[in-house]
Amino acid sequence: AGCWQVVSFGLYALLQEQLGFRYYHPRETIIPKITKSSFQSFNEFEGTALFDKKGFHLHTQHPLELTEQLHDGTISNALEDIKEYLNWLVRNGQTYFEFCLLENIDRKIWNNHAKAMVDYGHQRGLIMGIDLSLHMIQQKSFQLYKTPPKSFKNKKKQIEKNIAWLLEGGWDVLNVEFATAEFVGGNRKKKELLRLHVIDWLKQNSHAKLMGRKHVVKDENERLAKETLQMDSVQEALDKERGVLIHTVMFYDMTEPQAPVYENKNLQHMYDLLLKEKEIRETWYYPESAYWITFDNSIPMFLLPYLNARLSDIDTCIKLHLPGHITFSSGWEWGYWLFDWSIARWSWQYKVNGMAQKRSPIDAIELLFDNTAITQLLQQQLNLQQEILKDSNLIQWLTAMTVTDEMPFGLSQNYEPRPPHFYKDISNNISAEIIAHFRQHTLPLLQHFATTTLSLCEKMKQVSEEKNKHIIQEWIDGLQVTGYRAQHRYHTLSYLLDRRAANINKEKFNSHSQMDEAQSVRNKAQQIVVQRESHYRYPVASLGRKKYSHTAYHYGYLYPVSNLHFWDREEQQALRNKWNFGFMSIWDVFRIVGLKD
Repeated sequence: AGCWQVVSFGLYALLQEQLGFRYYHPRETIIPKITKSSFQSFNEFEGTALFDKKGFHLHTQHPLELTEQLHDGTISNALEDIKEYLNWLVRNGQTYFEFCLLENIDRKIWNNHAKAMVDYGHQRGLIMGIDLSLHMIQQKSFQLYKTPPKSFKNKKKQIEKNIAWLLEGGWDVLNVEFATAEFVGGNRKKKELLRLHVIDWLKQNSHAKLMGRKHVVKDENERLAKETLQMDSVQEALDKERGVLIHTVMFYDMTEPQAPVYENKNLQHMYDLLLKEKEIRETWYYPESAYWITFDNSIPMFLLPYLNARLSDIDTCIKLHLPGHITFSSGWEWGYWLFDWSIARWSWQYKVNGMAQKRSPIDAIELLFDNTAITQLLQQQLNLQQEILKDSNLIQWLTAMTVTDEMPFGLSQNYEPRPPHFYKDISNNISAEIIAHFRQHTLPLLQHFATTTLSLCEKMKQVSEEKNKHIIQEWIDGLQVTGYRAQHRYHTLSYLLDRRAANINKEKFNSHSQMDEAQSVRNKAQQIVVQRESHYRYPVASLGRKKYSHTAYHYGYLYPVSNLHFWDREEQQALRNKWNFGFMSIWDVFRIVGLKD
């Protein structure tokens, strides 16, 4: 970093860590009252960057806060909104910015918009990156080449032309996805040869760096994967010049024993790959701070174990001397800004009077409040979620089923934690022994989690104070809805078990009391959603309603929250005994997989 950037980071760190400024959200800053006494107790202060490249990837394949602004400079205040976020990065000591570029930009004018945002990022000392794909078919990813009938031109020529065009915007990093889709490997040999061509072209024609994400899907679980390239010594040397981002997902860290996602038992294979790759090429860690599709924000749930997982992984990365930590961010509402802000702060080590400041999962919460009671209650909520949602895997019952869970003919794949039996089977096929097990173990755990969560929320309300009350209320809302989510699942699951038991016993079943309770719980959660929408930091019409989007989804990322779509769908699935993936679906599957514009 240049001297001016060091001074900038130092000043912002002093303001935030010593004088009480809090740059916790791109649109909100706490500005304290500064008096002479503020400086009388001033301490010796120093900060050390723990990573050279530290920053955020905005996953704009999803319709997030800045997705449209990044893809269309003609939108009102588009560039100002982007600058606002870039300023947040710098104020929190970050050096890197990146987002997913989508294919349906207006190429005639977009590069002018790109150059304006890149120039501003460079002025603020940021490395500016862009995420795109070689030929990824899903979620409208920008493709470096197209196949017939969309294009009959030579692939290498298409790649060269597209990269040259993109680099007119001044990008420093191209983060290129080489897979065809998640779980689809494709012709690896062909793609590795094309990747070598990209590396060589960049080496000859620009100073941009090629990076690429390694996803959590194991090679043996990829479909349609063909043989890899056996490189010669020249190719191996060229290949070392690219970098790699080791990706992990959801609220799991890369070393814990249980992470039932993307057909994996855990993510240890990603940790092993990280150890291997860091000896070969520039390697950055690339974890998520939220997961959009049906895991948390879109339910919604406020999942505090993200704090444990992200700090644990940062500590691991520090020990391994990784040069980069880039966070894969998928939205900031419902308290999720807390995770991004915490991660940004953890990328630095601060010392006061020569003593290193403690780092803990809740240190950002402590920075916001002097209220010990609030921090203790949030720590209890975190401990409860860690123990029950994660360690006891109750999360498998709280995630909503999505297309990949309910696909027929052996096409089903679990992206998220999911129950040991499909709901269709619980409704129609499970034995009396399994019913007894769920009644003895799963239902009490759901009830215990819900009751304890909601009780802690009531205590948080009692000790809440006027200082930053809107922040505390946001957390209470998110945690209450999480408690209601467990309560809702308790009632829908109870209904299915009761009906299945009646069927086994050949008894008439006409009790809908459990579903009446489920609807009552959903209505309570809906009231919280309506209140929370009035406090969204970006227009609710953009975040929580149907609209045109450059993404594969014609609505904002919080649209499924607005009417608690997945909760209602689960009630209707149970009542009607309908379990196919198209039932009450809000997904345009053909658009998501690239078969429809």
